[in-house]
Amino acid sequence: MAPVPPFVFPTLPQTWYIGHMHRALREITEMVQKRSLDLIIETRDARVPLTSINPAFERLLAEQTGKGIGSNLNLTGLGTKRLIVYNKTDLAQDCFREPLKRALAHQGEENVLFTDARTDEGVRKLLRTAIKLAKRPLNGPDDKIVMLVAGMPNVGKSSILNALRRTGVGRGKAASTSSEPGHTRRLSTVIKIATSPPVYIYDTPGIMVPYLGKGVYGQEAAMKLALTGGIKESLFEKELVGEYLLWRLRLRHEMRDEGWSNGAPLPPHHYQDQSLTSFFADELWRRLALPSGTPLEDPEEFYSALARRLSAMQRGGIPDTDFAGRWLIRAFREGKLGRWTLDGLGRGGEAVDDDKEMVTIGEGELKKYLWQRTEERSSFLSRDPVPYEEPVEVVEEPVVAGSALEAAHASARPPEAPPTDPTGPDSTSDPLASLDADTPASEDSTLAAPSTPTVPASIIEPPVSSNVAAYYRYLHRLSSSADLRSANQTRKDEKAGKKRQSEIKFKAHEALRQQKKARVQGMPSSFGKARRPPPPKAGAKRRKSRK
Repeated sequence: MAPVPPFVFPTLPQTWYIGHMHRALREITEMVQKRSLDLIIETRDARVPLTSINPAFERLLAEQTGKGIGSNLNLTGLGTKRLIVYNKTDLAQDCFREPLKRALAHQGEENVLFTDARTDEGVRKLLRTAIKLAKRPLNGPDDKIVMLVAGMPNVGKSSILNALRRTGVGRGKAASTSSEPGHTRRLSTVIKIATSPPVYIYDTPGIMVPYLGKGVYGQEAAMKLALTGGIKESLFEKELVGEYLLWRLRLRHEMRDEGWSNGAPLPPHHYQDQSLTSFFADELWRRLALPSGTPLEDPEEFYSALARRLSAMQRGGIPDTDFAGRWLIRAFREGKLGRWTLDGLGRGGEAVDDDKEMVTIGEGELKKYLWQRTEERSSFLSRDPVPYEEPVEVVEEPVVAGSALEAAHASARPPEAPPTDPTGPDSTSDPLASLDADTPASEDSTLAAPSTPTVPASIIEPPVSSNVAAYYRYLHRLSSSADLRSANQTRKDEKAGKKRQSEIKFKAHEALRQQKKARVQGMPSSFGKARRPPPPKAGAKRRKSRK
């Protein structure tokens, strides 16, 4: 089987940092400076545990408390405490939870929790931990503990707030939620989530990273956030996110064929066995109910076949590939394609923990448009290919950099890593092999074996620790530099400057026009007589005679 070629990232927006995000960050900064907050609950997405880190929050903590990425060791003070919460753990892989927690502890992040806002047990643990961190002596009956939940767009901040309110005081939801990013636009009023001690919390808008980074690294981060719903999809070409998801599916498929099903590479004769390769290929087609042999290399042909299976046809019998792409993205976000950890945490542990049941497309399933609201694309993005730069190879860490970002800053790629993968095979489990919902347990155990492998912790720990350290070094440089400024704000400033220059030129031209007009009125006419001012109107003459 030929290796998966690199994904050609188009020229993507450097960020999606709009006005209400800048206002919310300014308001949060003012609250931290006034010491009016006891705890910040920073929410991240467990599917992108590194990409969902916002350097703006890290810089804020560094400036106010002397902690966080880019902080100076000479800065000291109590400041505002922080609790990092990784939400949507039911969609991410459990095998990376403890290694990631230990790797973050090495970076000084001791207060880290993994939870799911839909389970009461995890929310109760979150509430107890938050109260324990923020608890202090109260000054009178009117004093209260104040918290704030913050994070990137669409990571589940409002869902966590509603869950805390439900488990703490037994009341219904107070914050509006939506699957669309940017739903919350302003800071909410304080919402009570506990009685003893009295605890209140603010809900905040999702704040995007002001600057995602340059080159292929920032473009890859934008694609990951778009795939998980963190960036508005109207900023991208309509088929671009679907092509990226299909590329990730192919990457997982290749890694299973190469023998990474149990967290460690198998001997060459195992993954070169054609029967094993054909099994994973047939499994992929069977789970999507596609004809055997449907090519994965051509996105147009793949989504055409998927649209025909979904009965999604346009007039004239043309397959609706746009709907097929949206359906596959929706299935991914709902966990029907397995549990994913998109950020590169190393090749140890791929194809494990895929116990989410995947939906099987029926033969005559009716076409249902999942997205009723369509938006105009605000900008059209080019498809200029980005030249791939081979990362520097070092021999001190025998692990694989899981993404283009880690490959450039961590430099951890072993000799056996595929040289054609620009981002490294950073996905962490096969989406289809272990989602055998309709396969009885009595079937041949050789087919079900790759679905539930056990991965030793020693296999996952080194690459996770290495790549987390590399990413934090990158964030240290990013948060300490002037490049953290919003690219959108930079464009606004440039536009405002051009507008001011245009106004100055217009005023200058207007002044010259007035001067020329004054000179023309005083010049003699072509008959040699000086021009006279126009006579007054008849009504004005009569009014003058009456006076």
